[in-house]
Amino acid sequence: MGMGIKGISSAFGLSRNTVRKYVRAYQESGLPIEKVLEMSDEHLYGMFVGGKSRVREPSERRIELEALLPEYASRLKRKGVTVRKLFEEYRRGHPDGYRHANFGILLRRYMLQTKAVGHVEHYAGDQMYIDFAGDRLEVTDELTGEIRQMEVFVAILPCSHYTYCEAVRSQRKEDLITACENALHFFGGSPMVIVPDNLKSAVLRSDRNEPVINGDFEAFAEHYGCAVYPARVRHPKDKALVENAVKLIYRSVYADIEGLTFHDLNSLNLAIRTSLEKFNAGRMASREHSRRELFEQSEADYLRPLPTMRYQMKERRTATVMRNSYVTLFKHHYSVPKEYIGKRVDIVYDADTLEVFHGLRHVTTHHRDDTPYGYTQKASHNLPGRHGSYEKDLGEIFQRAASIDNIVLVYLKEVTAHKRYLPIAFRSCRGILSLEEKYGLERLVAACACASQARLYGYQEVLDILEKGGDADFLPSADGCGTEGGLPALPRHKNIRGREYFSKTITLNNLKTKALHCISFPRSRLHHRNRSHR
Repeated sequence: MGMGIKGISSAFGLSRNTVRKYVRAYQESGLPIEKVLEMSDEHLYGMFVGGKSRVREPSERRIELEALLPEYASRLKRKGVTVRKLFEEYRRGHPDGYRHANFGILLRRYMLQTKAVGHVEHYAGDQMYIDFAGDRLEVTDELTGEIRQMEVFVAILPCSHYTYCEAVRSQRKEDLITACENALHFFGGSPMVIVPDNLKSAVLRSDRNEPVINGDFEAFAEHYGCAVYPARVRHPKDKALVENAVKLIYRSVYADIEGLTFHDLNSLNLAIRTSLEKFNAGRMASREHSRRELFEQSEADYLRPLPTMRYQMKERRTATVMRNSYVTLFKHHYSVPKEYIGKRVDIVYDADTLEVFHGLRHVTTHHRDDTPYGYTQKASHNLPGRHGSYEKDLGEIFQRAASIDNIVLVYLKEVTAHKRYLPIAFRSCRGILSLEEKYGLERLVAACACASQARLYGYQEVLDILEKGGDADFLPSADGCGTEGGLPALPRHKNIRGREYFSKTITLNNLKTKALHCISFPRSRLHHRNRSHR
């Protein structure tokens, strides 16, 4: 392949006679090089060496090098570290060790084995990946000649690879929501989950267990019946499909409109849509069908129907639920479930509807009514429940929780029921159990009891309770660990009054009764007093 006997011998550290022997064996076989490359190691051994391959025990120098490979592979990721430098270091310590060629082969083979990735199964109607392309497109002002950079939004359904893209003015929340909505209408339905990269307009704070989602973006997803499931930070394989889709868009859509001038965003998107239709209609590599055909055959029917009304950007206001279980907006009162009395809630509203959220949890929805001092009631306040069955890893989480305390088990099941997507519930429950390492078993149980009583369900809620010490009232006190009369002592809590309180109350009531008997009232006054008490 462009190298002589001498070059091959030098490159691979083999004698020239051995190289000549292997070349002669290949020539005598009469096989094409493609066929030889497809042969197994056993066949190659029999062809070039003769006889059957034998399993040999690794040599001492092989064992020594394999022990060093993990460290070498880790250091190779650092800036300025090369295979050559690592080999020179290896030879200084092992002068009789492998030569450069074999050293490089063994090191790269080890790195490939450690970087092995598993196959990810994608289901129809399950997910939609979204991201922005790195390269922008341009719009030129017709009057001033000013060039403005436009972001390119890309969405893909991983099951069918059906792709959507459009140009938007920025990556801000408003433009992201508009582009996502256009993608859903392009696909003709809603998936179960929207999977964004960790965009600031979609994810406020990344977290391994439970990321904090932008409230407006989550409200948009809620409108279309979707959950938001961000890709993990520093895990490029999670979003490999959308990144590959971006590369394909560069080769097709970008190439089609290269050299063209656009004076407004609408004309640019019209050209993108024309090229996109051609891209989705083309046959996929190594497949018999196009993206559109695969989408229509296997995925279109699994998407959920879109709501009749498009999503509207909404205003937000904070209010406290009154004792009569109502919140007020512009002098009109709207009902919410009784368990939210006294709590701060967010009212998200537009011209037509009003939605109430407690934290990130949706409480209820009302049609907006601006009648002053009026009341709007809703008979039912049912929240969407958990769907699907428990998976193996979530079942293991429950088993571990049961071994800790039944309070933790019950609380984790409540968390699972309040999360819209099962993987989100698993990550949240896993994170809650991980808090035991930092805060201890007793505080974890107390925090779960506190969160359950407050109807706060999630990792962030439990973490907040532990950080602020909200679990203190649920911990067993130092003087309450004994027993009284053979029975366990009651836990101390501000709402538990105890035997002493009631004994004092009974004594006080007896004194009041005796005092009343000592006072003489006229019959008319006594009659009047009794009537007033009624």
